[in-house]
Amino acid sequence: MVGSVTDEVRQRVDVVELISRYTPLKRAGSVYKGLCPFHSERTPSFVVFPHTGTWHCFGACGTGGDVFSFVMQKENLSFREALQMLAQQVGVDLSAGEQDSGADQRTRLVEANEAAAQYFQHILTHHAGAAGARGYLERRGIDDATAARFRLGYALDGWSGLRDHLLERGFALELLLEAGLIKRNEERQSTYDAFRNRVIYPICDRQGRVIGFGGRVLDDSVPKYLNTAETPLFHKSHVVYGLDQAHRAIRERDQVVIVEGYMDVIAAHQFGYTNVVACMGTALTPDQLQQLQRYTSNFVLALDADNAGQQATIRGLNQARQALARVRKPVVTPGGRVQLEDRLGANLFITTLPEGRDPDDVIRQDRPLWERTVANAQPLVDFYFAVVARQSDLSSARGKGEAVAELTPLIAELGDEIERQHYIQQLSRMVQIDEMTIASRVQASARTMRAGIEARRRSSTAPAPEEPPVAAPPPRKEIAPAAGRYDREDHLLANLLADGDLLVWLAGVTDRYSLAPIHAADWQHVENQEIFRALKQFLSGDEPWDIELFQDMLDGQLHGRLARLAAYASTLPNPDVMVMREDAVKVLLRMRQDRLRAETTRIKYLLDEFQREGDQESLRSFDRINNLNLRELAHLQRVTVLIPQEMFRRNARPQAIKLS
Repeated sequence: MVGSVTDEVRQRVDVVELISRYTPLKRAGSVYKGLCPFHSERTPSFVVFPHTGTWHCFGACGTGGDVFSFVMQKENLSFREALQMLAQQVGVDLSAGEQDSGADQRTRLVEANEAAAQYFQHILTHHAGAAGARGYLERRGIDDATAARFRLGYALDGWSGLRDHLLERGFALELLLEAGLIKRNEERQSTYDAFRNRVIYPICDRQGRVIGFGGRVLDDSVPKYLNTAETPLFHKSHVVYGLDQAHRAIRERDQVVIVEGYMDVIAAHQFGYTNVVACMGTALTPDQLQQLQRYTSNFVLALDADNAGQQATIRGLNQARQALARVRKPVVTPGGRVQLEDRLGANLFITTLPEGRDPDDVIRQDRPLWERTVANAQPLVDFYFAVVARQSDLSSARGKGEAVAELTPLIAELGDEIERQHYIQQLSRMVQIDEMTIASRVQASARTMRAGIEARRRSSTAPAPEEPPVAAPPPRKEIAPAAGRYDREDHLLANLLADGDLLVWLAGVTDRYSLAPIHAADWQHVENQEIFRALKQFLSGDEPWDIELFQDMLDGQLHGRLARLAAYASTLPNPDVMVMREDAVKVLLRMRQDRLRAETTRIKYLLDEFQREGDQESLRSFDRINNLNLRELAHLQRVTVLIPQEMFRRNARPQAIKLS
């Protein structure tokens, strides 16, 4: 599972020569030993194995690895930095790796966008030609602190100001074209700035990296608003404007308010309503809703009073909500049986602003009205009832059929049976059709949705085993890692990536049984160590687990390994949580036992070497280390036997263990 470029660097580096730069090494048979460069010691316990390209400290550190892990620890470098450093030393071109060059290209695009944002911001603040833009923001009531927080800028009314600036900074012309910062005129065989004479709104991803721009004209030019074209970084249907500023407040308030424009978001944040974001475009998309559902299940859409706009938005939302996560709830059928049904795991509300006013106006001029407007938002079903009643001819059979077809899927998704019955009665009165007929249509909608969800679930995941009876625990059997490229540590890491709670639970187990906390040294592959470190850091923060966000914080050189681990995890069975936990703790204990057995074998080999060399000091030192390892191995074997069955009961919750 190692990339070919990484392998080539590892093979070319002489591990003995590399480590000798940091600590003197003395040959001892076929190995080299010396004082550990990572801690103070009098008796050498640090050994380099040239035939495997590895090193190990048998003393206080107890750590080891390859050339990458050594440089990372000694020079305090990231994996990518260590790879670049060593690759340069041994003459390996990292751009030869397809995956590496792809990651580098995205990095260069982000850098180009960042440089452009700085340029636009500087122009707005300091250039005489931006006086009109500064006046516009002043008239809109945007203060300097808010303008700086959202990094507002201005594009001069010229054809090449940004292009020339970025070319002088060393950015390639083709890169600027790919980033959407400049455009090409095919007739004249020339290039020009994509944004001219516009107030600029940098658009950031969730991590705050600039991925695109929006621009508003200051005159009557069209279009009034212009966004970056689709690029490898910027996909309009995926972007939620302001999420980088709003995500913490959304989680704290357990609510997100969705508006339509840049200025609506900016004004809301300036006046303290920091859980407000905007969608990019006229309608919410499944990608945007899924992003927001990572932080809350309560959505409030603030719409203008235009009926046509409302209908388009609601229709789009009615389609996009299918992408929201579902929860499975027990439902009693008319026959008295209990079955699990998927219900929408989100609460959708709609609020309408006074006619002719947008959120920006209301927030700046009448904050109590804004607060009442959000607080009095209607549930989606109530609002949709009113929209359908206005747009349908309920005196005709066709109009009644359309109304029933529009509304029954929404009713079917309601989790509360009393609510469902209430809306069945309301729809019955609205279309003047008896309740039994409406109820049967609602049940049919529920069956259709259930079948669709099950079909998508079957197509995207392996079939899960049948659920055993609650009273009978599943058999205690280790889930064996797949043969081939994936070893035991790959197997455990893949499962931790599939379920973040598993790592928290494992931290509790090691603490309870006086074991060393789970740490990066439990993994032998340096790439796995780096992914594990990043995983601990991610889970120690305030973000809910999301593998896309995790990949964004991970070094690009590791994206390929992460993808392969995720692909491997998707091939594993979907066992009961009890089996999953038992498998994880057993694999962790076996990994540690394997490592100690390997160390014992190496020490036995070293003792033979020292005996032949007559090195009595090293004999005594390594014999003592070997005894400590044997005692630790015996402890791990006892823990494996002593772990009680109740640790894996179904209702056991992960303990609140600090991971950092």
